[in-house]
Amino acid sequence: MIRKTYIRKVAARLARIEEDIDRLRTRMAAPVGEIRERVEREIPDLHLKAEAVRKRILAVEAAGATNWGRLKSAVDEGLKDLGQAIDQALEKLRKTGSGGR
Repeated sequence: MIRKTYIRKVAARLARIEEDIDRLRTRMAAPVGEIRERVEREIPDLHLKAEAVRKRILAVEAAGATNWGRLKSAVDEGLKDLGQAIDQALEKLRKTGSGGR
């Protein structure tokens, strides 16, 4: 895959994931008590993970033509981890009865 195409693809995927994070926050319109504390911990952590992936994408973009392939796996793994973290956060919040779709 050509680097520019790859960067566009993963940047678009990251943007969709960040939208999912924002929707998760919106869904939790007015949490109270323990649920509020959990949301206040989970959402910023998800944003930090998204920022880490964004930095990895920038590293791929800045890498030389021969090195970007090595950095690609870190981006792919970061996106996978972030997606799993969002799924876990949703599951935790659903168990509290406040994260329904």
